[in-house]
Amino acid sequence: MQKTTVRETLDRLDRRLGAHLRDRVAGRGRTARALAVAADAMSPLYRLVVLVLILWRPTRVRGVRALVAAVAAALIARRMRDDIARARPGARVEGGLPSRHAASAVAIAGIVAERRRGLRLPMAVITAIGLMGRISTGEHDPADVVTGALLGGVVARIVARLGRSRSPGASPSDAGPPAAHG
Repeated sequence: MQKTTVRETLDRLDRRLGAHLRDRVAGRGRTARALAVAADAMSPLYRLVVLVLILWRPTRVRGVRALVAAVAAALIARRMRDDIARARPGARVEGGLPSRHAASAVAIAGIVAERRRGLRLPMAVITAIGLMGRISTGEHDPADVVTGALLGGVVARIVARLGRSRSPGASPSDAGPPAAHG
């Protein structure tokens, strides 16, 4: 008898969870359509957010940070995905773990809401709905999205921290708290 590895067991459980979620959503027509629209709209919407932030002078630094975080998260996710080579649940042949969309979206949301507490919950909800749409449409299984989201969160934290420590000309809302002199 062949011994099942922990990775195989987790993979099987994740596939079952993803299939179960897709089955549950498929039975709800409007919900399924809304999640599909959210999944399709998330990437262009977040690109637009980054563009607006970059073009508007008071938020330009934040926009550049969001762009850097999104690109870094996507590149890291792509590299990991190619190395892991875990198939997606749908027909697409490239791997899905971690999700590049999840990594980029969470990185952007993290930077956008970094120092704006009022944006944290709306950004988290919008991102979560879009990522649930990626699962419900069969683009990803839950572990793909969760792993991508964790990666995006880590990248956003790193970019934010580096940005605060290296931005002498940034506005007070984009820079960190003033350094204590002593």
